[in-house]
Amino acid sequence: MAKLFTPGPVMVPRDVLASSASQVVSHRGPEFREILRHVTEGLARIFDTDGYVYVLTGSGTTAVDAMAWSMVAPGEKVLVPVLGEFSKRLAESLKRRGARVATLKAEPGDAPGPDAILGELESGDYDALALVHNETSTGLAYRWLRDVARKASGMGVKVLVDTVSGLGGEEFSMRWGVWAAASCSHKALAAPPGASFVAVSREAAEYLEKRGTPEQTPPLLDLSKYHAFLRDRGETPFTPPVTILYALRRAIDRVLEAGVDSYVEAHAARASLLYGELPRLGLTPLVRDARLRSNTVAAFETGARSALAVKKLLGERGYVVATGMGELKDRVVRIGVMGDLTMEDVKGLIDAMREVLRQPASSRESLTR
Repeated sequence: MAKLFTPGPVMVPRDVLASSASQVVSHRGPEFREILRHVTEGLARIFDTDGYVYVLTGSGTTAVDAMAWSMVAPGEKVLVPVLGEFSKRLAESLKRRGARVATLKAEPGDAPGPDAILGELESGDYDALALVHNETSTGLAYRWLRDVARKASGMGVKVLVDTVSGLGGEEFSMRWGVWAAASCSHKALAAPPGASFVAVSREAAEYLEKRGTPEQTPPLLDLSKYHAFLRDRGETPFTPPVTILYALRRAIDRVLEAGVDSYVEAHAARASLLYGELPRLGLTPLVRDARLRSNTVAAFETGARSALAVKKLLGERGYVVATGMGELKDRVVRIGVMGDLTMEDVKGLIDAMREVLRQPASSRESLTR
């Protein structure tokens, strides 16, 4: 079987997969309420929050959209630093919500520094800052988030974070001053796709209680409904992906058994091996600043080589990677190191990459663009 080194979904450990094989229970019964309690309390420990965690059915995008539509009101002014394609999606969701969105743009593989973001917030009368913690499209981890979030929240700015591919693989805490954060099951937590979640601070939960249900928000994305059902009934407002939550429960336990810090360090070790070895083969990290290179998704420019051809040839050797997104599609390979992967698996990928890059340009699958 091929090894998945994609940015998600990821290789799921066998015990996590096996957990999803149990019979479905009613999502309005005591058995499910216990499952949801276990999942939300475990996620709260990983998010490091004393607030709430709401579980939704859907991809990470579902959680990000729910956060955007529930935590920002039409007409509010929001700053979005654009680090890549998922930052653009976040900005688009907020625009559709009716927010007044301003962006700070950077070249692929780069990011606006803390001074640029905080300076803009100070001068622009903003209601919220919406930031991607780990930009999956470029392999950039915004590790200045702690300082930026603390200072932004001190200004009275709501800090909204997309940590879809960061949670569990990058250091993160809601206690940094984060108002709300979105993630999902099928990235660093290494469960099957189908569940996503939004963590909120106690202050944000109070905001949801006072605000109630706005007419413009689609019910599925209305976190005030999730809050009311979780608080009053220990349930979700809509049918959840029950068997996926069985698997997620086990995946969360695995993270907590290892310890969140150790779990993050394991991702960092796998990524570090790639960053150390692949440049020796002629690949260049897209993120030039080593301090901002992601633990979960490593992105490399392929130079004169076709990223699409590199991906195809690696696939023939049993290693599935991704290419870049948008303008980077044939210029960049993205390698996810999340999920059920060992250091030996990473070494195997590096050996396969060495074989691929040694192929002559005249071969059947030309590596040149």
